[in-house]
Amino acid sequence: MRSIIIYHSWTGNTKQIASAIHSGIKEIFDKCDITPMKDVDINKLKDYDLIGLGSFVQTFQEPVPVTDFVNAMPDLTGRYGFTFCTHGTCAGSYIERMVKGLRGKGITVTGWNDWYGAGFIPLMPKPYYTDGHPDKIDLKEAIEFGKEIAQRSQKIASGEIKLIPELPVKEEYEKLYGAVMDLGSRDDMADLVKLKPVHNPDKCLYPKCTKCMDNCPTKSIDLSESPKINYNTCGPCMVWLCEQLCPTGAMEVNWDIADNMMNTMTSIFKRLAEPMEEYKELRRFRSLITGEEGSGTPLYKKQRRPKLIIRDGVIRES
Repeated sequence: MRSIIIYHSWTGNTKQIASAIHSGIKEIFDKCDITPMKDVDINKLKDYDLIGLGSFVQTFQEPVPVTDFVNAMPDLTGRYGFTFCTHGTCAGSYIERMVKGLRGKGITVTGWNDWYGAGFIPLMPKPYYTDGHPDKIDLKEAIEFGKEIAQRSQKIASGEIKLIPELPVKEEYEKLYGAVMDLGSRDDMADLVKLKPVHNPDKCLYPKCTKCMDNCPTKSIDLSESPKINYNTCGPCMVWLCEQLCPTGAMEVNWDIADNMMNTMTSIFKRLAEPMEEYKELRRFRSLITGEEGSGTPLYKKQRRPKLIIRDGVIRES
């Protein structure tokens, strides 16, 4: 089987899992490509027998670019596929939505999986619940998942259709992947919308530095144009990568608003994290943090620049 793994990653968590799955599949099939979603030519997907698609979870489901990607895929009847994701509390409706989306394109879905990833949310105190993930154990699991999905897909293609998995439903699904929760009233979240980055040209190093533009998850920044930021598509991305990655502070966010939001944000994420402990074995949750979560300083209050750095496509605190 000729295979491809497609991934959409912000902070590097999904990229690491995708690379591990790729290693596992390569042990079974020699021909397995791996590529960021933005570089995929959807017209060439028909060249593959097995297609894997992975992403991070945003507000209980796949990000909009992933939804658009699946909708734009051609009919792929006769192909096999799988999906995977990374998240900071739960997969939410991601698994269900993506499985149904791939099936809607004629793909026989042969499996799915999810993993925890470190959180880089400026409004949340560190350490975050899932910091330290994915670790060596997670990556080993991902390698084994890649081997398993390759072998299962091969058997299904040979006629063993009884191996085609079915999605769990209702309570069983929610125990495994989490329920979609009400994150609060419009008034609770109103200030979040106000946290838009503003470009300060006096501090900007462009064209020497293009980190904000290169890593904007919604592709809303173009430093060669005026205005520099397209606010019609700009976040809030919950990570504010442009402000966190800028070495000079040229991307400015009014963090004074954030002080009024700390209690709301902490309460929201505490509610999201509770089921991780309640269904600990089902969700394979292992806490890797030392000390009490949320006892440290949130990223937005740290004065160093940059606050985050990227190495080999993976984000870490500076």
